[in-house]
Amino acid sequence: MVIDSNYKKALVEVEAVLDCLNIEDYNKIPKEIINKIKENKDQAYKYEYDKSLQFDRWNFMDETKAILYNLSKKYLISEEERLKLIQHEITEQNKIEDEKKKKYDANDLFKTEYAKDDTAKSIETTETSLRKESPIKKFFVRIKNFLFGQ
Repeated sequence: MVIDSNYKKALVEVEAVLDCLNIEDYNKIPKEIINKIKENKDQAYKYEYDKSLQFDRWNFMDETKAILYNLSKKYLISEEERLKLIQHEITEQNKIEDEKKKKYDANDLFKTEYAKDDTAKSIETTETSLRKESPIKKFFVRIKNFLFGQ
């Protein structure tokens, strides 16, 4: 199993957090997972956190946050909290999908192109019709110009 070096460092940070859990919460996480964290972590990386700061002020890598989120979701929170969290995830994902649909709607993407094409065709048709005036119309325009001095 190949693990990215960032994830190996993240496992060091995760282990530091797990070491701060109370024993009851720590025991909720399966021993196999804790062992995998210990086996796969970056042995050279040392994570230093400021014990005077509250947990939410600790500086974590994004990978660490993701791992902690999944561990919490799967093992540490109640079933009711898990269901609320899953519902929140679904709602957020739907919002993202709706924004993508609005942004990349195929009909909207081409509306401006159609409008440009219609305008160009209208101008082209007008120019063509002006150039292709009938000889009779040209004759009447000349007479009108001659008689009324335009």
